[in-house]
Amino acid sequence: MSDTIQQDQRNLWKAVAVVAAVVFLYAAVLAKLGVDWWSDENYSHGLLVPFVIGFIVWKGWGGLRSQTKNPSSWLGAIIVILALLLLFASTLAAELFTQRISLALMLAGIVVYFFGTRILNLLAVPFALLLLAIPIPQIVFNRIAIPLQMWASQIAVWGIRLFEVPALRNGNVIDILPRGATQTISLEVVEACSGIRSLMTLVTLALILAYFTRRDDARGLANLSTADFWRAVVLMIAAVPIAVVTNATRVTATGLMTYYYGKPATESTQHDISGWLVYVVALAMLIGVNIVLKRVFKGGKTAPPTAPATAPAPAAAALPLIAVLVLSGIFINWFVHRGEVQVPRKALTELSAQLGDWRQKGSEIKFDEQIVSVLRTTDYTMREYTLPDGRIANIYVGYYASQRTGATYHSPQNCLPGAGWVMRDPQYINITTSDGGTFAANQYIIENGIYREVMIYWYQGRGRTEASEYLDKINTVIDSVTRRRTDGAIVRVMTDVGTDEATSLAAASDLAARLAAALPPFVPE
Repeated sequence: MSDTIQQDQRNLWKAVAVVAAVVFLYAAVLAKLGVDWWSDENYSHGLLVPFVIGFIVWKGWGGLRSQTKNPSSWLGAIIVILALLLLFASTLAAELFTQRISLALMLAGIVVYFFGTRILNLLAVPFALLLLAIPIPQIVFNRIAIPLQMWASQIAVWGIRLFEVPALRNGNVIDILPRGATQTISLEVVEACSGIRSLMTLVTLALILAYFTRRDDARGLANLSTADFWRAVVLMIAAVPIAVVTNATRVTATGLMTYYYGKPATESTQHDISGWLVYVVALAMLIGVNIVLKRVFKGGKTAPPTAPATAPAPAAAALPLIAVLVLSGIFINWFVHRGEVQVPRKALTELSAQLGDWRQKGSEIKFDEQIVSVLRTTDYTMREYTLPDGRIANIYVGYYASQRTGATYHSPQNCLPGAGWVMRDPQYINITTSDGGTFAANQYIIENGIYREVMIYWYQGRGRTEASEYLDKINTVIDSVTRRRTDGAIVRVMTDVGTDEATSLAAASDLAARLAAALPPFVPE
């Protein structure tokens, strides 16, 4: 009996040492992930995921202990090494998403190292929940958010008009003329109302709901029957339309309240409460769909598979693994705290009021706090310039001193369609500067109702200019490793097409060339 107690104590200290080594290795990753869970409403459910995982493991602890342990030291070591390489590369490249994915891979490798692949299979649901709590890259997030905003807007307008309330939609902006008023009120279907924020939570809840309502509890943590597995898949897919429809219903209700009560309906406490009601209604709908799916996907109970009749492999050594994790943690933490090179620069407010024949018109245009919180720029300027012939152009420069923390560019391809702009005739063009240099930029003709403008934009910084946001990201990775810099800016020029498209394109190109040449003191090379 004493031998068993001593063995349990040794295993406990081994587990504590491994956990401490992993926490040390991923200290910066875990800290930033916790901050994102706390501050990012899209992933606030991540705060509860560790507790749910802990409950699932505790509930199935007996099944885990009863399984034959067959440590796969070599396979586990390979997975751990791959996780370390991914962590090293993503840390050097300042890529948050892959750092967090490496954490999940590392945990999987440690499980295989000590217990074998069979236990890993039983822990599939906890690992899936961990992955669902990891924020996806901003570029991908924007691609998802915009379509959801558009769908929610379209459904909301249909619902508002169903009550014979006049509404006009431009992109994800809905204009409503309150009863008895003479001025319209614009409702913007932002991410909070588009379904994206509740979507990630609902998908996670769908998996949890499917797991806890599975028919065969004896099958362990993940070995669902075929019927339960497909029910979980369908339920997670169903979370997408549920999220969009419930949020569109909220926008519809807000639109109707705006028609009858005016602007206060969009700012009242009731509007905030409706956001929480959306989650409650969506969860109720998810539960209802799950009940229906349980009738559709019928499957009998299946006896849990017996463990293979093979002798357990020798216990894996903990000391080498702990040593590797600690040494890697020393390097990673040194690199993280080393910081980036601080390059002297001027504030964009000091940008010249004259660029060639272009002269600044009026003062700088400032965004409201909500837009600033979304853009997360270190510095920005937006202003208008005019030519002697009266042509007016708008410029925007958004500078980021560092992209290691997740703050990065917002492509016009993601932002403008949500504001009602239709982007046409995309092409790459070459801009020639006054010193004879050239760089590639994106050119679009954008339309919104009676407005038709030419837009040119590119990414500039660290002595590079790129039209593609993906190539710019690759360059950012390279410069992060070789130069300890991830700073840069997105630059945009817009002007009205008017009756002469060729002249407008030439004018926009001229301003783009002069702006790019003037930016190095503000966007360092």
